[in-house]
Amino acid sequence: MEKNILIIDDEQNLTFFLKEGLKKEGYTVHLADTLLKGREKIKTIFPDLLLLDLNLPDGNGLELYNQLKKDQEFIPTIVLTAHSSIQSAIDAMKLGVDDYITKPFDMKELTILIESLLNRYHIKNQLNYYRRKAQGNQDFEFFVSRLPVMHEIQKMAMKIAEVPVSTVLIEGATGTGKEMLARYIHNNSSQADAPFIEINCASLPENLLESELFGFEPGAFTDAKRRKIGLIELADGGTLFLDEIAEMSLALQAKLLRFLENHSFKRLGGITDIKVEIRVITATNKDIEKLVQEKKFREDLYFRLNVFRLKLPTLAERKEELLILAQFFLEKLNARMNRKIRYISPSCKDIFIGYDWPGNLRELHNVIERSVILSNAESIEPEHLPREISANIKDGSSNTLNISDLKDKSLKDFLNDLESRFLRQAMELSDWNQVKAAKLLNEPRHIIRYLLKKHNMIMDNNEHL
Repeated sequence: MEKNILIIDDEQNLTFFLKEGLKKEGYTVHLADTLLKGREKIKTIFPDLLLLDLNLPDGNGLELYNQLKKDQEFIPTIVLTAHSSIQSAIDAMKLGVDDYITKPFDMKELTILIESLLNRYHIKNQLNYYRRKAQGNQDFEFFVSRLPVMHEIQKMAMKIAEVPVSTVLIEGATGTGKEMLARYIHNNSSQADAPFIEINCASLPENLLESELFGFEPGAFTDAKRRKIGLIELADGGTLFLDEIAEMSLALQAKLLRFLENHSFKRLGGITDIKVEIRVITATNKDIEKLVQEKKFREDLYFRLNVFRLKLPTLAERKEELLILAQFFLEKLNARMNRKIRYISPSCKDIFIGYDWPGNLRELHNVIERSVILSNAESIEPEHLPREISANIKDGSSNTLNISDLKDKSLKDFLNDLESRFLRQAMELSDWNQVKAAKLLNEPRHIIRYLLKKHNMIMDNNEHL
């Protein structure tokens, strides 16, 4: 995963040297030569680590560090100091700064120190990143992720938002956030102040859905006493979100296709063409290509909707960040409900990781919300979870393996994946402490180190972990 390092130092030769050296190590490096610029950078790039000089043109670097602590911005920080200022660096560490390094320094020594800190702060780094992003963007909750697949979706969503008129198809299982993604696109477009109109195509019978979408003129049918403006017309200049598009009848699909091709329509019973300019976002939790093959969805409409296609992963596919998502939701709900539940207990984390989460993000959010309401302590415990989740683990049903579980994988690949899952689960439960993880897996520590390297997981260079 990409790691952002912010260097706040006004020595240009030094910062150039640091930037080039750290770029070679795979880091993305940003520079600021004053405290003011440093504060602004932190708000926009959300750094994973700070390299901070104490003597800056507009003040002492500790002013910035103390403000970050006050704002609960726990960013790993290394102080850059001259030999003559070592006492200042020591004083900074007493305030909580993670470490210091004296100028001039060996680049290898610095990179080892940086890697060690980043590994130790792995979970906290990501959670802090999500907190900062959420503060600046109310829609960021959906993108509480650093997985490449979610980054690609976010980048594509921003590209789509730049185009005022477009068609988008969002695919994903129930609860993966299809509506949230649609709103994210709308809210980040130049049409953000225009209407965002949504309708679930499965919620209405065909005749009512048609009149809701296109509107009607008086006398168009029985009980049509007065003109009704349809949702397409109401969304003019903004976004129309059609959820569960696969539930739309073939006849109505044909009318929708005609509108998408011409950007105009007639109200039911009307004779005048009405032209609108809107972004149309559709969503489905079904295999729409299979429906096309079965002649249950129009192929021409599918191709028309498929200009931009985004497929959201399930929570099972985001399992490696499940606990981070859970903690993020816990903090958000704490703030909303004025509660002070600090953490999810280890036994509860074990249940979370073992559960399949068929309801995806929505189910996880609802479970955390329920637990926050029920808990009178500082933690969420198994007894606060819905019975179907805790029972699912206790009866061992989720651990029963069958030949069908192989699907299209070889036995070797399946066992490799299983090993990786158990390893990650142990590391998450032990807060990435290798000694504790070794005890959980009943393996010596050197085996854990080997497995971490084998499965390309983050390793911690700190001996005490």
